[in-house]
Amino acid sequence: MADLSSESREYFRTLPRRRVAAGLVIRDDGGRVLAVKPNYKDGWLLPGGTVDAGEAPRAAARREGREELGLDIVPGALLIIGHSAFPSPIGDGLNFLYDGGVLPAGARIVLQEAELTEWRFVAEADFPAHFGVHGAFHVASALTGLREGRVVELQDREEII
Repeated sequence: MADLSSESREYFRTLPRRRVAAGLVIRDDGGRVLAVKPNYKDGWLLPGGTVDAGEAPRAAARREGREELGLDIVPGALLIIGHSAFPSPIGDGLNFLYDGGVLPAGARIVLQEAELTEWRFVAEADFPAHFGVHGAFHVASALTGLREGRVVELQDREEII
């Protein structure tokens, strides 16, 4: 912002901020989805995390795959773009989920021990037990996008397109 006027800088400071997250939908040969168990909360998550300042969501998904799993997975197609509005202090969030492909046989997952305790592949019927009701909907919507070759847009955990 070095070449902006002070008025422009002040204007941009007043605009809303949003949390942005990105993740990978990685599958096994049977179509089950890779889930990771964090040590800081209950339940299971997809590999992924917060997009850093100045980082593109796709780059963040790849970085999170390296950090959390020890795997360099080039994200494929965008499957989900989701917006959730939460009350303060959480606020609005954007979530991007990318196709992480099928994990090759023999790939070695090395978990980021500072945040994760275990991983497993989860069948769609078991999504609610692992991801919770809302998370299960999110992951199932990503698989819908994958099957139909489209991006699924979610608003507050409901599909809008």
